[in-house]
Amino acid sequence: MAAPTRAAVRLLVNPVVRGREYLAELPGPFVFVANHPSELDAPLVSQVLSGLVPRLVSVSAAPATGIRERAERSLGLRSASTLRALLERGVSVLLFPENRRADDGSLQPFNLGAAQLGIRAGVPIVPVTIVGSYRALPPWRRLPEPSRPRVDVIFGRPIQVTSGSEPRGLNEQIVTAITLGLAEARQGWYGALRAEADGTLGDAGATVADGVDAARWRRVWKATQPDTTPRRTVWVK
Repeated sequence: MAAPTRAAVRLLVNPVVRGREYLAELPGPFVFVANHPSELDAPLVSQVLSGLVPRLVSVSAAPATGIRERAERSLGLRSASTLRALLERGVSVLLFPENRRADDGSLQPFNLGAAQLGIRAGVPIVPVTIVGSYRALPPWRRLPEPSRPRVDVIFGRPIQVTSGSEPRGLNEQIVTAITLGLAEARQGWYGALRAEADGTLGDAGATVADGVDAARWRRVWKATQPDTTPRRTVWVK
């Protein structure tokens, strides 16, 4: 199905947003980098940024569900040049750099395109964690469930970059920040901090508790079951 428009997305889901105050600390433009579990993601992020980031374009590197690409794939030179020119004109960019879309909405490896663009343009990179959009609109549905399901959008602190930044190291910072948001949404603020301290952050932020080796039907069922877990957070809504 075609992605919902920015104007329609708030009528379809109940977005709970945290971390927007970080964006007020810097003038922008920004490179926003997000995980991409659903077709809702681009219009949802654009909608929650309206009024705060006046100009925004979005780009996804992820192909249709289940189609794999080389993990080292980056933005093409022509695309990178175009996006850099937009950033130089003050237009922020939203990137979804996962190399493929998982059939259960879980986080997949990122290519280096977002990190490279941030370095070349010299603008802050803002990690964005999206939780619940896969449950709200999995790929086989035409419309989200009618109850306006909750979707969390968590903005991390902007990552400052320089011409001397290294793309792989910067990419690791981005992925860690997004994974921390996934863990916080599922285990609460304290659980996420404990997971980070214990070195189990990747496990804590996993979308599917049964793990990637579980049967496909079980992973999809787990990812789409109703979310009734209360969440505790220290982020400002």
